[in-house]
Amino acid sequence: MLITIGRQYGAGGREVAEILAKELQLPLYDRKLVALIAEHLEKGCKLEELNLTYANLYGEESPYEHIFDNIIKNNDMFMFRPQAKAIRALADQKDSGIFVGRCANYILDDHKAFSFFIVADDDFRKTRGNLVYHKSLDELKKEDQKRASYYNYYTGLSWGDPKDYDLVINVGRTGIEGAVKIIKDYITNSSK
Repeated sequence: MLITIGRQYGAGGREVAEILAKELQLPLYDRKLVALIAEHLEKGCKLEELNLTYANLYGEESPYEHIFDNIIKNNDMFMFRPQAKAIRALADQKDSGIFVGRCANYILDDHKAFSFFIVADDDFRKTRGNLVYHKSLDELKKEDQKRASYYNYYTGLSWGDPKDYDLVINVGRTGIEGAVKIIKDYITNSSK
């Protein structure tokens, strides 16, 4: 099962993806992991040589806490092609996983992937931004502009356009757990 999750900054999309990965026991591929895999593939390493099991990657700890502390952030624009190659390779070989961001819905358009976009109203994002990211709503919106620019440039589509996703979910209304339930229900009902 392939799932892609795009999201507004501060809407909780990464948390939704993390909970889904744990509950469905699927590998979670975020920006840092995709960059790491792309880097290994560019050096000639084969995907099957990497131990990408859920337990090996995450264990009981969130993949966002420490696992990539020493990874240097690469230039996103320079990394699109290698990352797209890595996403396709993972989808082709593993045929399961949750991909967060990285234009994954576009990259995996020819695969049978479920695509979701997570949004939230400004009040929700403002509160979450202050509590979780220690950033203002204006800072979150600036990050959204960067994400939109990146996505629009490489895909020729409009970032967050509902027609490019199975569902757009407003976490400000559903809550994080509610969004997870909606996604799981949608996948279950679509698979029948």
